[in-house]
Amino acid sequence: MSESGPMAIRTNAAGALARNVRESHQYREVLWQLVHQFLTLRYRRTILGYLWTLINPVLMMVVTAVVFATLFKIDFASYLVFLFAGMVPWNFFSMCTTQSCTAFIHNEGLIKKIYLPKVIFPLSMSLGMAIDSLLSLVALFLVILPFGAQLTPALLVLPLAYVLLFLFTFGVSLVMSVATVFFRDLQYVVGVLMQAWFFLTPVMYRHDALTGKIAWVVALNPMVAFIELFRAPIVQGQWPSLHALGVSAAVALVSLALGFWTLVAQENKIVFRL
Repeated sequence: MSESGPMAIRTNAAGALARNVRESHQYREVLWQLVHQFLTLRYRRTILGYLWTLINPVLMMVVTAVVFATLFKIDFASYLVFLFAGMVPWNFFSMCTTQSCTAFIHNEGLIKKIYLPKVIFPLSMSLGMAIDSLLSLVALFLVILPFGAQLTPALLVLPLAYVLLFLFTFGVSLVMSVATVFFRDLQYVVGVLMQAWFFLTPVMYRHDALTGKIAWVVALNPMVAFIELFRAPIVQGQWPSLHALGVSAAVALVSLALGFWTLVAQENKIVFRL
């Protein structure tokens, strides 16, 4: 007797997930070529090239730190370090989510010509942004080190923090890349949504400084735990709390599962909607 109902759905989903993972490995050379292409096109025809991974966030942080330190009478050096530890994970999440909206749309010609596993298109963008963010993190940390960044063994948690952040972001990117194929206006709306999400994320302010209803709303923000994973070792020189690690891991796995479920459910329709 053949399986039916929820059991069959779970079996098919698991099989599709395993197929996506297997094919991503089989097409790894194409994947890395797409990553290389993404990074190359990102800085094509710019004089400074990859130096923009350092210059752009430095200018953004310095301007923001000067404004807020002046307005709220905060020590510039300490606030610069505080801001850096929040902006690095947020910039990666925001940019990756925004860029992923066009992962399938920009590769329409390639998708329609030959068979390639659909997952490698949003994956290549996510990997490209991760490499870009890691280069930025290392360079920027050297810049802010004289301003009070903590150089302690707690920094060893940052690779794990990046892995968890990447899994969470990749899950969101999968959902956004598929959704934009069906709702093209989403690529223009997501920028506004990211701006609203930014103000509900404790990047420029301390989470525990909030009170009332807004504190409750911000507490539901999944990015809060990821910000703590970066802020604790960089600013306080301490290991992140087990609560932050647990929440980040749980949120990352849920996001990844939701992303793959969305892709598996719609991947056969993508080529017809492009």
